[in-house]
Amino acid sequence: MAEAAGSEQTEIEWQFAALDVRPVARWLETANVPGYRVISGPEKLLRDSYLDTEDWRIHRAGFTCRVREKDSGPELTLKSMADPSAGIRTRREVTGQPPPGGDLLEATGVCGELLRAAAGKRPLREVFRLETRRRVFQLHDAEGEVAEIALDETSIPVGEDGPVRLSRVEVEVSGGTVERAQRFVGVMVAMAALTAAGPSKFEAALIATGQAPAPRTPDLGPTEVRPEMSAGEVGFAVMRRHFGVFLANEAGTRLGEDIEALHDMRVAARRLRAAMAAFRPFLPPALERVRLELGRVAAALGVVRDLDVQLERMAEWREGFSAEEGHALDAIEGLLTRRRVAGRQRMLAALDSRRYENFVVRFAAMLRRGPPRTFAPGKVSILAAAPDLLEKRYRRVRKLGDAITRSSPASDYHTLRIDAKKLRYALEFVGPIYGKPATGFSQRVTALQDVLGLHQDAEIAVTMLDEMARSEWRRLGPETVLAMGSIAERYRRHAAELRGQFPGVYRPMRGREWRRLREVIEGRRPKSGIEAVAPMPRARRGATPTPQPGGQ
Repeated sequence: MAEAAGSEQTEIEWQFAALDVRPVARWLETANVPGYRVISGPEKLLRDSYLDTEDWRIHRAGFTCRVREKDSGPELTLKSMADPSAGIRTRREVTGQPPPGGDLLEATGVCGELLRAAAGKRPLREVFRLETRRRVFQLHDAEGEVAEIALDETSIPVGEDGPVRLSRVEVEVSGGTVERAQRFVGVMVAMAALTAAGPSKFEAALIATGQAPAPRTPDLGPTEVRPEMSAGEVGFAVMRRHFGVFLANEAGTRLGEDIEALHDMRVAARRLRAAMAAFRPFLPPALERVRLELGRVAAALGVVRDLDVQLERMAEWREGFSAEEGHALDAIEGLLTRRRVAGRQRMLAALDSRRYENFVVRFAAMLRRGPPRTFAPGKVSILAAAPDLLEKRYRRVRKLGDAITRSSPASDYHTLRIDAKKLRYALEFVGPIYGKPATGFSQRVTALQDVLGLHQDAEIAVTMLDEMARSEWRRLGPETVLAMGSIAERYRRHAAELRGQFPGVYRPMRGREWRRLREVIEGRRPKSGIEAVAPMPRARRGATPTPQPGGQ
């Protein structure tokens, strides 16, 4: 359906394949379906150019980018990709005007923001062109317009060969007219012998032109962890798995519309740094520079993630306030939103930097190569290395946890939380080797970490509210500052309740589950104490291209 330029809508449509659209047109011109009226519309010639970066960043972000030549001027459209459900595709469609200079990354409005976030500094290039001859029919019932029916004959240029042709029937409806159109669509499908379309036009054009977008998750090499491996091989397998998750969530993090993508990318960065620290004695020293660089990126992600969490809690903060009192919190929400915008700008600058690009390329290449064959410390058996790795982290948790009392400062709980997380990650890293004893004790550590994490969240909220009240009190006003004080007091009470739960979740750290796990890991330790293993076969080089930053 027609939509004004510079707009956003949800496109809902049936897509059908037809051997020839001319019989469908003749049927529509004479259709006599009780309750419906079909109005024949004009024929249009649509010329579309689809664009993406060389490394398919727009595609990995879940969108297609199209410039359509229209009588009124070119139109820029970003459309989300979606598989059909019950025969209907539902997609987000954002339209705008290309800038006068032709550089789409300089477009204004939502289109420009999405393009710049997804593509970064990578230039756009034409992927393919489509030319579609479209005839439009309007479908009405007693209540008014129901749908727009488009009969499309599309040609896809494929070089010197003749163009590939597609014949499609598309029925576009609004969210409230799907049921009203359904009966007519059923009759049309039966009378015109239509079948559900397979690939979308975009997907069909990729196939016709022999193009394959880069995968969202790259192949960095084997990620399986097995007991016959060396400590170096296990370290690399763990890093490959979490760097794959890190890269797979970059596109969503760039867009900033799904806060879980940023959360998953940040957690993957944490696990990567934890793995590098845990396996440091068995990994090449060059990885220390990678760990430091990853910390810089994680810090930029963390600022935005913390603000996402606080914004998500606004509804919770409003609880207990009347509607009028709740309006006092609007100023806080506005301030947090402005800080998030600034934080995202800094985060995107970090992700767009040459420094980050070099980090991704170098680290991916290191992971594909695997442990250096000449690095002797990495050849120690994981069965010889894991007991000390786990024992060290366990003893640290016990030392900190045994010293905590109800009167301990929040910083002590925070320090314990960090070390409990390191123990939990280490258990996850070697869990496939030791099975149930490791996963069982890991669940106990996770329960402890959950309580400590909520405690830290409460402390962060109190600190943030106090900081905003001191630094922004003139802008916020007295009513808002008073409301913030009330919310901060809620968090202080919640933190006290969580400290009361601490003894119960910490007690299992001293229990028999750890002793059982220690018996298992010590029982599988090689008798010689330190035992080297033969290196695993390397992953075949050249199997996949080095990933580029942009959310693979």
